[in-house]
Amino acid sequence: MQNTPKKGYEFIYLGGINNTYIFITSDQVVYELKFKPSSYIFGKQPPFTEFAYEFVIEVAENPLPKLPPPDECIPITLATIFNEFFTLKETVVVYICENADGRANARNRKFNQWFEQSGRAGLSFVKFDYHFGTGTEFFYTSLIMRIDNPQMADIIISFQKLSLGYSDPEK
Repeated sequence: MQNTPKKGYEFIYLGGINNTYIFITSDQVVYELKFKPSSYIFGKQPPFTEFAYEFVIEVAENPLPKLPPPDECIPITLATIFNEFFTLKETVVVYICENADGRANARNRKFNQWFEQSGRAGLSFVKFDYHFGTGTEFFYTSLIMRIDNPQMADIIISFQKLSLGYSDPEK
């Protein structure tokens, strides 16, 4: 018996200032993915500031009485959306796990699982994870870009410098 490859969900590009995509899972959970222009992330360091985006993924609507269950089609859908969004090899995306509800660690773990699974779907990107902050404010972040980004080394160095700015001075 041959194993049939899984397909991702159909999605719609809504566009707008935040480059919004939307898809609905088989459980009727609605996800919004946004690539918000974020030149401020790297300060005033051209040439890659104009290609910088913050990635946001939100459950826009959940009709279930609990958190959405694991879904093997989501990583494939994410890979397809990333491949569509990253048409320019200079594009850089930063993902910051939101922590207003104290669930940043869970979000980070889930995103890492999705990203790892999406690699099996032909995703040609690299991801660098950074955990930085102070005793009271801690961030899980990921820096994502195409493997052929000509500014990769400069972007990594710049982001590392940024992360050092958020380190706990008492450590």
